[in-house]
Amino acid sequence: MFKFPASRLLKSRAPGMFASALLVASQASYSAISENLTIANPKALALGNAVTADPPGVDSIHFNPAGLARVHGREGLFKLTFAYFNLQADFGSYSDRAQAEIDKWALGETDPVENSHSETDTIMLKVPFVDGRQEWPLPMMIVPTGGAAFRPQGKDYTLGTAAFAPLAAGYLRDDDDPGRFMGKEMALTRITYFSPSIGFQLNDEWSIGAGVHFSYAGISAYTDLRVANLILGVVNTALDDLQQGSNCLGGAFTFCGESLNPFEYAVGLEVDVETPMSVNAVFGALWEPTPWFTWGFVYQMEANQRMTGSYRMTYSEDWQAIFSKINEELGPVSGLLGLPVGLPEQTGDAKIDLKYPAHFSTGVSVRVLPRWKVNVDAKWTDWGVWDGLKIEYDKKQEFNGIAAGLAPQYATSDTLIIPRHYESTWNLAFGVEHQYNDRLTLRFGWEPRKSSIPDDKQGLLLPFGDANLYSFGFGYDWREGKSFDFAFGYMRAEADIPANSSTNSNSEATSDILYNPYAGLDIETSVDAILIEASYTWQF
Repeated sequence: MFKFPASRLLKSRAPGMFASALLVASQASYSAISENLTIANPKALALGNAVTADPPGVDSIHFNPAGLARVHGREGLFKLTFAYFNLQADFGSYSDRAQAEIDKWALGETDPVENSHSETDTIMLKVPFVDGRQEWPLPMMIVPTGGAAFRPQGKDYTLGTAAFAPLAAGYLRDDDDPGRFMGKEMALTRITYFSPSIGFQLNDEWSIGAGVHFSYAGISAYTDLRVANLILGVVNTALDDLQQGSNCLGGAFTFCGESLNPFEYAVGLEVDVETPMSVNAVFGALWEPTPWFTWGFVYQMEANQRMTGSYRMTYSEDWQAIFSKINEELGPVSGLLGLPVGLPEQTGDAKIDLKYPAHFSTGVSVRVLPRWKVNVDAKWTDWGVWDGLKIEYDKKQEFNGIAAGLAPQYATSDTLIIPRHYESTWNLAFGVEHQYNDRLTLRFGWEPRKSSIPDDKQGLLLPFGDANLYSFGFGYDWREGKSFDFAFGYMRAEADIPANSSTNSNSEATSDILYNPYAGLDIETSVDAILIEASYTWQF
C-alpha cells in the first residue's frame, strides 16, 4: 500500500462540496438587481420607481404605506405585467497562466466554452407548493396581481391589502449552452399574498403608514458542474508523486484507467426549497408643507426566510468509475480519508436560511410648473447582510466532511456556510410627469441601478452588473372613479469579468475552493429586460 497525499486530491472535490450552496446563494440574490421590476405598478415603472414621495394608490402598500391616506372611499386595483428577459454571455480566450496549465495537463483536449456565446430567453418558474421548476410556454412572463383599499366615511385612516411579486425570475439554458456550468435551470419566487396595511392622515401636512407583509418564498435550481482545469492540475501533481507506489494511478486526468475531462459535465446538482410564510413590516411617512412639494420615506424591515425542501447530486459515469477504482486501490484507507465512493447520486432534505434584506428609500416630488412634476428618490438596500449563507442537511454528508477539513470555519459534517460578501448599495431614481390635459398624464423615468454584486463576485448564475432602466407611460382617467395606467420599461445590465477577477466564476487561484468552472477565461455578460405593465383602478 502506498502513501496517498489526501489533502491534494481532496481539493478536486471542493467544487462539488460548495456548488450546491453556491447555486442557491447566487440565485437568491436575484432580488439584488430586480427590486421593484415585478411589482407591476405602471405608474411606478413609468416614473423610474421614483415614487416614495408620490406613492401610487393601493400599491402604496409596497412603495410607501403613508400614501394609503390619499385613498378615499373604496378602491380596487387590477394589474398585469408582461416581462421578457434575455441573458447573454461571451467567453473569450484563456489567460497565459491558464493556457499553460491546459497545455501541461489536457493532452490535446480543448475547451468548447472558449470563444463561445451563451444566450437564453426561456423562462422557468417556481410555482408555490409544486416540486421542481416549470418551463413557461410563452416568450414573456405574465403576472396578474391586485389589491383593494377602504377609507370609512368621516375617518382619517385608510385600510388596504394587496398581492404582488417582489421577485419572480428564472431561466433555462440549452443542454449544449456554455453557460450551463453555472446554472442550467433556475427559478426564484417571492410572492406577497397578504399585506394588511393602514395609512393615517395626521393633519394637513403629515401622513404616516405601516403594514405587515406575509409572503411565500421559493428557490428551485439545477446546474451541470465541471471540475476546473487548474484544480485538476493539483490532482495530477498528486498523481506524479504516486506513480512509484501504484500501477493504477497516473497520467494527466487519468485515474486507474479512467479519465475525467475538465471541460465536460462531472456532477449535476439540484436544490428545491420553499417556505409558505416569510413576514416583514413596512413603515412610511409623507410630508406636504405646500401644494407643490412633498417629501417621503419608507423603510421595509428585513425578513427571515427559513426554507425547507430537498437536494440531489447526480454523478457522471466517469466520476463514478474513477472513485470506484480509487477506493478499490486504497481499500479501508479510503474511508479514513473521507473520499467519495463513486455513488450514482445522493439525495436528502435540506434547510436554508435566507435573509430578505432591509430596504430604505427617501424622495421628493416637486411641481416645478403647473403641469410638470419632478420626482427624485435615493434608495438603499442592505445586501451587506449576505455575508454568508447557511445550509443544513438531514444527515452527514461525505463532501461536508471534506469541506470541514479544508475550511472548518465554514463547514461541519452536516452544515455548510457559503461566504457571499455582497454590498449594501445606494442608487438614485428620477421621474417626470406632465399633466397633458384633465384626463391624460404622461410620465417618463430613468433609474441607474448599481449592482449589489461586487466586481470580484460576478458570474453567470446571476449575470447582472450595473444597469440602467428607461421607462415611459401614461395615466388616463376615462370615467369618473375609473382610470387606466400603462408603462413600458427597458433595462440593460452589463458586466465585464476579466480572467482571474471573480471568485464566483473564473478565479485561477487553487486557494479559491468555491466553484470556478471558467477559471482563466475572460467573460462579458449582459441582460436585456423589457417590461410592459398595465393597471385598472376603480371606485366601488
